[in-house]
Amino acid sequence: MKVNGHQKAILKDFVPHQNGDVNSSSIDYEFDPWTSWAYKPHTITFLFIGACFLICASGVLDPEGSAENDIVTSVKRGVWAMIAVFLAYCLLQAPSTVLSRPHPAIWRLVHGMAVIYLTTLTFLLFRRRDDARHFMRYLHPDLGVELPERSYGADCRIYMPENPTSRFKNVYETLFDEFVLAHILGWWGKAIMIRNQPLLWALSIGFEFTEFTFSHMLPNFNECWWDSIILDVLICNWFGIWAGMHTVRYFDGKTYEWVGISRQPNIMSKVRWFLMR
Repeated sequence: MKVNGHQKAILKDFVPHQNGDVNSSSIDYEFDPWTSWAYKPHTITFLFIGACFLICASGVLDPEGSAENDIVTSVKRGVWAMIAVFLAYCLLQAPSTVLSRPHPAIWRLVHGMAVIYLTTLTFLLFRRRDDARHFMRYLHPDLGVELPERSYGADCRIYMPENPTSRFKNVYETLFDEFVLAHILGWWGKAIMIRNQPLLWALSIGFEFTEFTFSHMLPNFNECWWDSIILDVLICNWFGIWAGMHTVRYFDGKTYEWVGISRQPNIMSKVRWFLMR
């Protein structure tokens, strides 16, 4: 990945030696006195707070009250405690990402949430649909209920002369659907994160192919050709990508060139690219 524009100094943690000196490879940086505490290690403090949390949540201090809980309640508490311990570990010990604002620990926590989400989806992949919905009810009582699905490809006519209310009813209903705003805001956020138009367009078109592939499984993915190609890709996704890239340029943000090894012109460039990763 190449960075376009001016290079900015990356904030690094200070690694003090035994004699109190600061590692020469660190970048001199004066912390704000109000936020300097956030850049110091607090492992012991978090360990103490986490231990107190686990002791209180496990019911060890109230054995009679915990004995009254059924097995479902105890399993739910155990699962949430397991998630909390993993997120605390990611907050303190996970590797930092390239994002440093407002604080690297926040993005370590977000990375931990993404790992939990991925592992949960992997677990649900091996469950039957009804069993997966029943499992979701353990996390929250409002989950695990089948939601109504709308098929956008039942009638793909743009002009409906027999309709007494509106001859362009299909177009109007699609334009004023909540997914139009979701497409625009979603690709606006993706453009701010990815910051590369060719990759964004590849992902945009690839997502529409994914919807077409799984349209037989979810009625919501069954869309008309003009809805998928014109409205989604050429209008909503384009506007979101355009707005996101302009937002990056407005705030003088860096753009990226996600160049892979197959794009390198010769063998030496491929070796250099591989060694620099």
